[in-house]
Amino acid sequence: MKHFSKIVIFSTLLPLSFICGAEQPKEPATSGGKAMAPDPGGMDPAKMEQHMKDMQEHSLMMHDLSNKILAETDPQKQQALKDQQLELMKAQHMKMMSGHSGKPMDHKKMQ
Repeated sequence: MKHFSKIVIFSTLLPLSFICGAEQPKEPATSGGKAMAPDPGGMDPAKMEQHMKDMQEHSLMMHDLSNKILAETDPQKQQALKDQQLELMKAQHMKMMSGHSGKPMDHKKMQ
């Protein structure tokens, strides 16, 4: 029994040691006491704000469609909503990829 309890304790503590020993993320570089924000590709603050609002709008539309899909009981209407959501996802993906001008991507062509 004593041996069994040691095994149980060891097997419980072993995963915890991995969690505690995991490398913590490094602090961002600082400049003048303030953390430097990642370079948004040279985007000015007003353009970045508009970009973030566009992303938020897309997220809200996706969530709205997800809620409608979950609430819909008619399988045909539910599939139509899923198709609408997929088209929205494709449009957003193409919009994001258009910003990678001249950079080849290893994406497979969507069907």
